[in-house]
Amino acid sequence: MKEQVKGRIKVWKRFYASQTTGVDENSSWADILLKLNLSLDGSVALGRRAIAECEPFSFEEILFLGNLPHYREVEMLIADMQNSTFGDCFGATLPTGDDIYFVRYPKLAELKKGDNLLQVPIVVATIVHHHPVDFDEEVYAWCALSSRKCKHLIVRYATEKPKDFILPPRKNHN
Repeated sequence: MKEQVKGRIKVWKRFYASQTTGVDENSSWADILLKLNLSLDGSVALGRRAIAECEPFSFEEILFLGNLPHYREVEMLIADMQNSTFGDCFGATLPTGDDIYFVRYPKLAELKKGDNLLQVPIVVATIVHHHPVDFDEEVYAWCALSSRKCKHLIVRYATEKPKDFILPPRKNHN
């Protein structure tokens, strides 16, 4: 099943990457989605085309992803967060000792000066599990509970914190 899911991910990446230039199916999901610079309407339209052309994930494939450590919890957490309530980086350490690092793209400062103020944010969730996870693909999930909560979610597993996870300095409350 793992190889089947990896194949399905590759098909979807190929489709999304083919909608722009400078990226391909071997690019990261973040790079592909940043190049696409999608608004809510653009995201929905492209997602519908992807489903029609690439076929949705099967029940078994979705079950496989759901059985990966913390995959569903991360998906539910991010889906329910309003886009205005989180910054560029945030994270959590779970009681199990696992760490989850979230990085938002484009960064808030970049978004304010960009040409698409309605761009749907991209959130990369890196799960550092206390036991190695035998799955090295980034998984893209569209999260859309309401227009203020729509985001592109990318879930990945790693052995260490991502290099671009940099918390802002804490403000001194003296």
